[in-house]
Amino acid sequence: MDNVTLKISRDTGDLVIGDDGIMETISGADTTAQNIEMTLKAWINDFPLVPGHGTRWENILGQIISSEEVEEEIRESVYQETDVAMVTEIEAIQNGRELNIDLKATTAAGEEIETEVTV
Repeated sequence: MDNVTLKISRDTGDLVIGDDGIMETISGADTTAQNIEMTLKAWINDFPLVPGHGTRWENILGQIISSEEVEEEIRESVYQETDVAMVTEIEAIQNGRELNIDLKATTAAGEEIETEVTV
């Protein structure tokens, strides 16, 4: 069965409602990519129903750590999405107060995912 979820706007974080007034859905690799983005934007322990969900940003932001350590924290977050079989590339670039993440991964079904996240 294909994984299907409600589509969330990357710009606003709101559910996307089509011109027909119906909430839009996404499936397959698009769902997995959206789930990765949401996990990377969440701080770990922010969601009380699933306290381990999110990223340990306190281990990254405001710390002097190597790029390898940053990538490892991001990788751990991405693997919270059970449909991710392999993370093939992570590039994290600090830009002032923002961290820009370019990510490539492969799903369990063999689909390639590319996503960009800014936190």
